[in-house]
Amino acid sequence: MESTNRLSAIQTLLAIQRWIGHLKWENEGEDGVLNWLKRIYPFVLHLPLTFTYIALMWYEAITSSDFEEAGQVLYMSITELALVTKLLNIWYRRHEAANLIHELQHDPAFNLRNSEEIKFWQQNQRDFKRIFYWYIGGSLFVAAMGYISVFFQEDYELPFGYYVPFEWRTRERYFYAWGYNVVAMTLCCLSNILLDTLGCYFMFHIASLFRLLGMRLEALKNAAEEKARPELRRIFQLHSKVRRLTRECEVLVSPYVLSQVVFSAFIICFSAYRLVHMGFKQRPGLFVTTVQFVAVMIVQIFLPCYYGNELTFHANALTNSVFATNWLEYSVGTRKLLTCYMEFLKRPVKVRAGVFFEIGLPIFVKTINNAYSFFALLLKISK
Repeated sequence: MESTNRLSAIQTLLAIQRWIGHLKWENEGEDGVLNWLKRIYPFVLHLPLTFTYIALMWYEAITSSDFEEAGQVLYMSITELALVTKLLNIWYRRHEAANLIHELQHDPAFNLRNSEEIKFWQQNQRDFKRIFYWYIGGSLFVAAMGYISVFFQEDYELPFGYYVPFEWRTRERYFYAWGYNVVAMTLCCLSNILLDTLGCYFMFHIASLFRLLGMRLEALKNAAEEKARPELRRIFQLHSKVRRLTRECEVLVSPYVLSQVVFSAFIICFSAYRLVHMGFKQRPGLFVTTVQFVAVMIVQIFLPCYYGNELTFHANALTNSVFATNWLEYSVGTRKLLTCYMEFLKRPVKVRAGVFFEIGLPIFVKTINNAYSFFALLLKISK
């Protein structure tokens, strides 16, 4: 019984990601001029905007005359450095990402079998969609506030500093620099949050599959052994598939989460340093924008940690679901089968960021602590 779109939470976002050069187009591998254009489209879009803009930001930071001036640019430069890692990762593994998306959407092994499962799945998808639409909308709102806030300053300022190879602090030329800033930063912002969404969705989807396995085990509570034994075999086979998907998901999300966690402490640190030296009275618009940026950054770190934690939690909860079956009434052979399954469940399911740490809520807390430590050290050095 399958009457729902398994990827309904991100179906629209997948289409957007193809248009901004993240994911493969359908039939991209075929011959022809159109398909050749599809293959080079990501580079044509991102080289003059994303990569050139990031290079100009770093050049501005490196050539700044003092540390305080560099700090005004570094907080965003480091953010975009994490984006470079995400883009290169999704381009390098675009075939693996396309295969995983296709399998999650079309593999009949993951078909929903009754109205209860469909209701559970649809509610889960709606919850994820609601959370991430708020996250995407909030991030774009912060960027828009940055674009607009500079018009309330007395001097000519750019929303997000970068090196401009001409004198832009004049009425005639300011909007050239401002316009490129807006276009490039919007693409960078959209790329960043959509790649975050994709990585979180992979972990969320697999966590939902583990929850589905738990529901099917608990549904055997009153089932006779004749019905339960073949159902248990199907559950074991499905579990094996979901564990394989977990490893594929780890390959895709590991580099991006690692870069996000490593850079986030510095990003929050430099953002807080910028707030200290900016002051609300001198630049109220930019001050509020920077506060909003820090809030979005904290959410950006929290979300992958939360969904990685959910995946691990629901995978480990399957042991309790096994005890919810009618195992006391089963024969010795079936109970041995369940014992073997529980031995299999002792192997923990974890999503790791590289070889350094597990993706979960503890790493979120550690990242915030590191950001505060760097900030305190930076204040001490700057005095």
